[in-house]
Amino acid sequence: MNVNYEVVSISAQKAIHQIEQVYHAGYNPNWPDFDAREQLLVCESIAESEVAAKKQSYNPPLQKKQPHPNKDVNVIGYDSYKRSVNSELTESKRKVISELKTLDYRTSPLKIASLLQTLFAEYNSIDGWWLYVAQHWNPRAINRVINYMVKVYENGTISIQNPAAYFTSLIQKRKRRRSL
Repeated sequence: MNVNYEVVSISAQKAIHQIEQVYHAGYNPNWPDFDAREQLLVCESIAESEVAAKKQSYNPPLQKKQPHPNKDVNVIGYDSYKRSVNSELTESKRKVISELKTLDYRTSPLKIASLLQTLFAEYNSIDGWWLYVAQHWNPRAINRVINYMVKVYENGTISIQNPAAYFTSLIQKRKRRRSL
């Protein structure tokens, strides 16, 4: 226990002045067990405990380790909490996704494009983009990307700001359809 020996040697008036000016607390003369010096010690110990609590509560952000380019290394420090999801996966979107799952390679690209347009209707896209996607990627590839996006959405592992743009970036990494 750290005892401030300076407090014992100061006068009661000086102790009252420090209590009121330094610690912004009130001196209570009605405490028979605690005189002004002891009340000053209490104020100092409270101030020290608040400083110690602030130091303990400060947790610096975890830094993500960069994996070595030649080795497979597990990255430590990623957040493990579920992130907030920006868009809702409504019943109508679930219905469109289940309908997309029933399609095969013989399905008309116009039908696939209209389903994709319905699925991503609330996001801006270039006119004719969903028809382009339907013509260049088969329904199996489209379904795999959508299933991956649903999985990511439900787990909350990635925050997707614009699902249409995320879908486009994922589908472009897939193998294109053979010419019709």
